[in-house]
Amino acid sequence: MVIKMAQETIKIPILDASGKKTGDVEVASFGYIRDDIFKKATQAESSWGRQGYGADPQAGKKQVIHMSRRRRKSRTSYGRSMSRIPRKVMWSRGTQFSFKGAFAAMTVGGRKAHAPTSQKNWIKQMNNKEWQKALQTGFMASLDSKRISALGQRVPQLYPFVLDNSVETSILKTKDAKEMCSKLGLSEEIERTSIVKIRAGKGTMRNRRYTIKRGPLFVVSNMDAPLLKAIRNIKGFEVVTPEFLMVQDFAMAHQPGRMVIFTKAAHDEFMEVMN
Repeated sequence: MVIKMAQETIKIPILDASGKKTGDVEVASFGYIRDDIFKKATQAESSWGRQGYGADPQAGKKQVIHMSRRRRKSRTSYGRSMSRIPRKVMWSRGTQFSFKGAFAAMTVGGRKAHAPTSQKNWIKQMNNKEWQKALQTGFMASLDSKRISALGQRVPQLYPFVLDNSVETSILKTKDAKEMCSKLGLSEEIERTSIVKIRAGKGTMRNRRYTIKRGPLFVVSNMDAPLLKAIRNIKGFEVVTPEFLMVQDFAMAHQPGRMVIFTKAAHDEFMEVMN
């Protein structure tokens, strides 16, 4: 799906911690929103952290399956009208013995025909220009409140907006961060992301027992900002710096359209890279 954006400059208000406007910042439109390139980029980025897995190379092959086909051997299948499936001897008494199929893929407890190998490379590649276009798509989609609300987030009336630089140092605790979010109109979003559910299926046994809904993303200028520690303790809310921004940070289930709130310094740094 391709949506053409108007080639114009967008003015976004700058708000302080109390929700008062302190200025404006201009954002140039990047042109198109490319959902197909965006999805390709998110899938490529998610493959970077995928852990390889595979079967033991000796799985199903650890039995002694030697059985003679010659006539005058003690343990032989000669003259028994039996197929040549590899078999292992279970017990023997003199010239009598019992055996069953082993090693082959069609036997019980045998090897897999095409077992997964740990040498397989799961990483997906992507061109730099495509990745840049996907990042631009994610940023432009984060300014569309209708697209964001259609994906489930509770968008405040003031959105989109940029936070003043003073917010990075004035907000020290999570309690203050929640008060700021309520003044900015994010109280419904905090209620939505506070719901924790138990995952269905085997994920409960694999250290991913609970599911948390994805909330807005805050982008601060540096890792030492007190706002970073205050925001990240709110369930569903995430914080990142511009140098660590990825395409999947702008995504909601591989679709562009997530609420992203920059500080003024972080926004300027991000736009320098984009331009």
